[in-house]
Amino acid sequence: MITMNISLAVGIIFLAGAAGGKLARAIKLPSVTGNLLAGILVGPSVMGLVSVEAMYQLAPINELALGVIALSIGAELHWGTMRKLAKDAATVFMVEALLTLIVVFGSLYLFGLPFRYALVFGVISIATAPGAIIACIRETPTKGDFSKVLLSVVALDNLFAITLFGIVLSFMQVAFTATDVANTPAIVMASRDIGVSLLLGIVSGVFLVITSHMAKSDGRILVSALGAILITVGLSNQWGTPALLAAITAGVVYINFSRKPQRISRSLMDVEHPILLVFLTLAGAKLDLSVLPVVGQIGMVYIAARFFAKLVGSRIGTALTLFPLSWKRNLGRALTPQAGVAIGLAIIAEQKPFFTPDSIMPVVLAAVVVFELIGPILVRKALCDVDSV
Repeated sequence: MITMNISLAVGIIFLAGAAGGKLARAIKLPSVTGNLLAGILVGPSVMGLVSVEAMYQLAPINELALGVIALSIGAELHWGTMRKLAKDAATVFMVEALLTLIVVFGSLYLFGLPFRYALVFGVISIATAPGAIIACIRETPTKGDFSKVLLSVVALDNLFAITLFGIVLSFMQVAFTATDVANTPAIVMASRDIGVSLLLGIVSGVFLVITSHMAKSDGRILVSALGAILITVGLSNQWGTPALLAAITAGVVYINFSRKPQRISRSLMDVEHPILLVFLTLAGAKLDLSVLPVVGQIGMVYIAARFFAKLVGSRIGTALTLFPLSWKRNLGRALTPQAGVAIGLAIIAEQKPFFTPDSIMPVVLAAVVVFELIGPILVRKALCDVDSV
């Protein structure tokens, strides 16, 4: 593996991602798939043009990208627009998320995994990759409200996964450790982290509302928005609270309380494409293909159970709504991608003393390899197949 400075690494990521996206579009695949494959090619698993050390140095770009993605998801949850869709979207989410949790947990537990491992895998399986889905929507926009419903379910999936993950780990901390933390009720620990994250998101959202009113140009709004996103994500990471939850909350506050809600969204469009390109290409570079043979049957059970639960859960959930038939047929496949949120939760889980090192991450990484390669293709097919309403 060659040694390189950070500028060289960024240049390789940019050009490889752009070339991969262009080649993918040329053969009628989503550019997201090309970005990921290009990342795998230049990453340590294949050519090694981008080193592991360089990818760690590029962590701020990942954090900025996740913040922009989460803010964009939150900004889709405008109450006035979502009022007619909120009940049905929530119905789909509840059925799909709960079925995914139950099916993945149950499958792994019956397969012989200890209860705590099966439960954590079940919670992680709920998370959906917003970056790949947003990139596909930007590339293949729909005429109806399907994309709004899709992003709403994605946001709810990730909010639920993050919240439930925090609660589950707090209870496990009490159950499996004998430290002084046992003196603090688990629900209090989880509520504190979630509450801090929500408060941070509200403060950031209020700042964005004020900025959208006072800034004289979109260029100045962009600087303030990027700064607010980085501070929000940075403080969340510093305090150990869910960064994605804080950024989504900021987006929700901004879109619902700003009298000029399009200004920040419009300004972010200028940088959203290159940020997503680097983020997705880096995600591909981080994928370790050597984990695929290692995970074996556990990985196959997780992947099969999650794929089945997302498809069936969404179909059952949409059957309880008045959505068009094409929406009912396609929503499940559009929820299959999984990446950053799941990896982040797996990293946090493996830092706990009641989990063995390298017992969770290999399975999640194997699933990410599969779902990030086939997921964008399924998302694009779903977006192309839905009927406008």
